[in-house]
Amino acid sequence: MNRSSVNDSATPRPDGNVSDGASPHQEQPAKQVPQPDITLDEVIAAVTDLIEAKKLQFSAQWELVGAEAKLLRQSVLVTALATLATFAFGCVCWLILNAASAVLLAKAGLHDAWVAAILLLVNGLLMFMAWRVAKDAFNHISINPLVAAVKGEPEEGNAKAQQNKQER
Repeated sequence: MNRSSVNDSATPRPDGNVSDGASPHQEQPAKQVPQPDITLDEVIAAVTDLIEAKKLQFSAQWELVGAEAKLLRQSVLVTALATLATFAFGCVCWLILNAASAVLLAKAGLHDAWVAAILLLVNGLLMFMAWRVAKDAFNHISINPLVAAVKGEPEEGNAKAQQNKQER
């Protein structure tokens, strides 16, 4: 088991700078231990090592930035391709749904003109609803609220949103 050094008996520390009976704060002038002289070659070697280490650090950071940029580029590419694939599959499904609806309406005995009119009306209403959502979302595209929030002035962003609502 480990014992704490607090519980050990106190042993005086040999201190060559303190005279007998004097406290450690009343030290005698210490003898100067000569410091080894540093040569110019050692300084140049240390600076050269430092420069080499900084070059390696910069190189490693640059490689990390390159790897992150490559990952970002690949992520954007995969996202774009997946979005296009989703759109294509959605279009195909929508066409199949419309074709099936047309067949069912025709088998129900409706005239072809009525079938086309019903499908156009349904698709037109859905397109109008999607257009309204896109238009409302477009009104919120602005960097000004973000800048105002960073500045600590969110009231300015709210005032603009309220002004847009009143203009409608």
